[in-house]
Amino acid sequence: MVVLPPVVYEQRCSVGKIRHQLQPAITTRVINETLVNVSPRIRERLWLLECGSRVLLTNRPNVNLPDGVDGIIHLREDKVVWRTHRLLIDLKARVLESGWADVARDAARSWHNQLSYRAEQRDANGQVPTGQEGLRPPQLGALFAIGAHWSLNTLPATIVMPTGTGKTETMLATLTAYGHSTTLVVVPWDLLRQQTANKFQSLGLLRALGVLPNEVANPVVGLITSKPKTLADLDIFTQCNVVVSTISSLAFEAGSPLAAEMAQRCKSLILDEAHHVPAKTWSGLRSAFHSLPILQFTATPFRRDGELVDGKVIFNYSLAAAQRDGYFKPIHFEPVHQPSGGTQADQAIAVTALTKLRRDLNAGLNHLLLARCSSIVRATYVERLYRHLAPEFQPILIHSKINDTEAKLADLRSGVSRVVICVDMLGEGFDLPELKVAALHDSHRSLAITLQFIGRFTRVAGRSIGEATVVANIGDQDVAHSLERLYSEDADWNQVLSELSSNAVREHRELIEFLQASERLDEEGDSKISLSPQLLRPVFSTAAYRAQQFFPERFHHGLSQQLHIEGVWLNREMRTLYFVTRAEGRVRWTNTKGVLDREWTLFVLHHNPELELLFLSSTDHSSLFPELAEEVTGQADLIHGEQMFRILGHVNRLVFQNMGVKKHGRRNLSYAMYTGADVAVALGVAERSGSVKNNVSGTGWENGERVSVGCSYKGRVWSREQGSIPEFVHWCAAAGAKLLDDSIVVDDIIANVLIPKEVTAFPSDRNVLAVEWPAEIMSIAEDRVVLTTRAFPNGLPITFVDLKYLDVRDNSMRFALNCDETGQFADFTLTVGGENGFVVAQTSGEAVELTIGKASRALSQYLSSYPPLVRFVDLSELDGNMLIEPKDPRHLEIGEERFEAWDWAGVDITKESYWKDGITRADSIQWKAAQHFIQGDFDIVFDDDGAGEAADLVCLKEEDNRIRLALIHCKYAGGDTPGERVKDVVEVCSQAVRSAKWKWRFSELGKHIQRREDRLRSLHRPTRYLAGNGLRLNDLIKTARFKPVEAEILIVQPGLSAGNRTADQNLVLAAAVAYLKETIGCDIDIVCSG
Repeated sequence: MVVLPPVVYEQRCSVGKIRHQLQPAITTRVINETLVNVSPRIRERLWLLECGSRVLLTNRPNVNLPDGVDGIIHLREDKVVWRTHRLLIDLKARVLESGWADVARDAARSWHNQLSYRAEQRDANGQVPTGQEGLRPPQLGALFAIGAHWSLNTLPATIVMPTGTGKTETMLATLTAYGHSTTLVVVPWDLLRQQTANKFQSLGLLRALGVLPNEVANPVVGLITSKPKTLADLDIFTQCNVVVSTISSLAFEAGSPLAAEMAQRCKSLILDEAHHVPAKTWSGLRSAFHSLPILQFTATPFRRDGELVDGKVIFNYSLAAAQRDGYFKPIHFEPVHQPSGGTQADQAIAVTALTKLRRDLNAGLNHLLLARCSSIVRATYVERLYRHLAPEFQPILIHSKINDTEAKLADLRSGVSRVVICVDMLGEGFDLPELKVAALHDSHRSLAITLQFIGRFTRVAGRSIGEATVVANIGDQDVAHSLERLYSEDADWNQVLSELSSNAVREHRELIEFLQASERLDEEGDSKISLSPQLLRPVFSTAAYRAQQFFPERFHHGLSQQLHIEGVWLNREMRTLYFVTRAEGRVRWTNTKGVLDREWTLFVLHHNPELELLFLSSTDHSSLFPELAEEVTGQADLIHGEQMFRILGHVNRLVFQNMGVKKHGRRNLSYAMYTGADVAVALGVAERSGSVKNNVSGTGWENGERVSVGCSYKGRVWSREQGSIPEFVHWCAAAGAKLLDDSIVVDDIIANVLIPKEVTAFPSDRNVLAVEWPAEIMSIAEDRVVLTTRAFPNGLPITFVDLKYLDVRDNSMRFALNCDETGQFADFTLTVGGENGFVVAQTSGEAVELTIGKASRALSQYLSSYPPLVRFVDLSELDGNMLIEPKDPRHLEIGEERFEAWDWAGVDITKESYWKDGITRADSIQWKAAQHFIQGDFDIVFDDDGAGEAADLVCLKEEDNRIRLALIHCKYAGGDTPGERVKDVVEVCSQAVRSAKWKWRFSELGKHIQRREDRLRSLHRPTRYLAGNGLRLNDLIKTARFKPVEAEILIVQPGLSAGNRTADQNLVLAAAVAYLKETIGCDIDIVCSG
């Protein structure tokens, strides 16, 4: 048997080349071989083939085609190449006579009504028997969806098909079914351009699948390899049925006449790997084709940068469907667990992946291994590792800076090399089914890239190709939130990838559907400003009108004549109208004609029929636009006055940042704005007869999260949030529900607000509950904050340091730094008063330097700018010289149900810690508490006791619908005097209050625990885990993205008597309970003696 190559005519042009395949590759037999004269003295072999062709074989450079011979084959290095063929000669003559356009027209005519919409038929084993070939369900579905869409409009349409389900054949079927010649196909990379052009050149598998007859002609295919610069360069578009180009070759300047002319010469545009569309070059090209049918093919219509791939999703074939229908091989996950990452993780991943590759090869499977890295530096190191571990596989390195990529890929395809190390992946669209072992040395940070990458490994191929395996480090806690379920020990990648893919596509589709359902009510003008509704992101601010009806088309009657409409859209289903206006007014500083002040305004109007409210938002805050509200509703009644302040309801520990008050003077109404400490004055003014609160804004806690909220008496509510218009609509529903909630009493809100007041002396009449690092430090990851002294020249992470309150003396509060290694190692004072309001000074110990990232300064200097936060027992706070306290102090009480008496038999209640001086103490309070949670089947019981602790014990338990986080704070029975016993309660309550931050920093808590465990390597303790291990912790941290974390805090103090508590002890405990309930919504239980 011999294999004859395809007969392809190729002609170069100014911007690339034009190809036309006249005959496919043929496998046939030689029936007879003779010798014929090619010159009077030279004879060459002539084959008579079973297919009827007569072919001359030669390795001579210049041989004319003899009469009666179909073609001449040149033998070169075991390859056969057509030197000439009668089909090539005939085509060349035709092109010279009538041009390529004539050839392309005949090719397009040959496709008319020839495509058969036949579906493949599979047997009971999932195989396609001979004679039952056809298009796959996703290909048929996409083809019908395209036809339906094009029958109605030419708006951009997105087709979502996972990698390996037949996307390119769908493009070929679209070309031949709907006859859009010329079609421009744009791809991101050179390798994909060549691959796509080759498919179009032969019409791929369409004939083999029986959906096109053999007689139809192949398309004339153009490849653009250099950027068109003149109109003559665009002739390729009129000469071909399809033109394939990379985006870089078509990156025209905005408004380029060449782009518009190119679109004039095409019938449709196909964008492959269309998640690139939001990029400037892609969107610019697409805008030039706005009047033509546009198809966007992608496996991932969502991007890691959050940019929207607009275009209606007309067909979405899910990853789950591809797995169900057998187009994706199952994925096996081989996890390694190396929380510290680095070289240890690389070694473990490589060894595991190579073991799997060797096992597959021994089983007769033709598999290859791809190791993925995030940078050239990392890939270079990993290549050296694989060369050391598996030299027999001849590992190769491929990245953008290497020139011999084609040769290396040839070695990979031939099996000379079995391992390839790359940065990210081998180009989008790269097709090599033998890639079946993926080693993720650097995990992807987005779902889009993960789906593209994994798609390379799951394609169904020949019998020598088995199932895919992915090897990754599940100890990596920095994996993107969207992927955390993948990186768990028992993750079923087949199911999880399907779910993640479907959810991401659905979220994208919902936003696209909102935009697609929004009809444009005006005609797009000739303005140089092109407004895109997907880029409109309103600030969450609105007025609310009572309204039963909505007539959005009447909006223009409610607008000033000076406002020019630049774009208006209406989503009827969601009852939302949004538009942009432009106003041009004269500037005050000149009368020069043509010098105008241009102002743009975004309006969003949403009617909620359940609440019977119209929400009217405008970036122009000079008016509430009642005329506009009246026009679109028929009758609109603005909600205003005291009712507006209901928006502050359900916000705990609310602190007003500013407040405006209108007050009656002797002659007229005046207005004053108060900020910071002056808010206390504002509240006093507002309570006087004839004065009213005009506007307030502040921050607090709602549903366990920090929120910002504001409102005005006139009728506006706002937040600091900003988002898409659908997100704004959801925010309006929550705000409107508050405004209509009669159970919210405004006076109660104001009574409980926290008031900032500037003080000139430390409030020594109050009992200190806790001293905490400033919020500026608390918001930074612990491992980025390091303290340096002479004793710790390499730095001491803040993870291992405590702030310890000492006492108050002479208008100064003394506090200390404490760590396990040295105990108390530096003392400081916070002094209130003086020129700057307060100052922090170091009074003893070696000088302490604070480093955050790469910036360093003396700790005392930093704290003099960002002071430690002092919490008092009455729940007031001191931030520098700003005392924040409730307007009306409450009487704090604690319920008896909060106390639980344990049996302390066998426990030495003077021993607090389980691990002390290098030994374990089974008679300690901490071990007694740990046993309670171990016996309660908690997954993790972690001994975090020591300076910088989150709690003495951190306990985690996964349940069906939540993760329980228990933070346990232990205190031994210490003082004999009443004062000492109160001090013991203050200390343990201080620890409980400081631990509140971990409720909403759960992922950071996992890193904190891991750092504390890792530090034991330099000490003499085997582990801090009393139950569970780092592997289980990692799973729980990732599961927390899908299950809520419910915190519970336990104080364990056997020295406290449930039936014999002092009033001072009760006050301290009540303060801690109230604070944690109001902030993180968490109750405290107190374990004590009877």
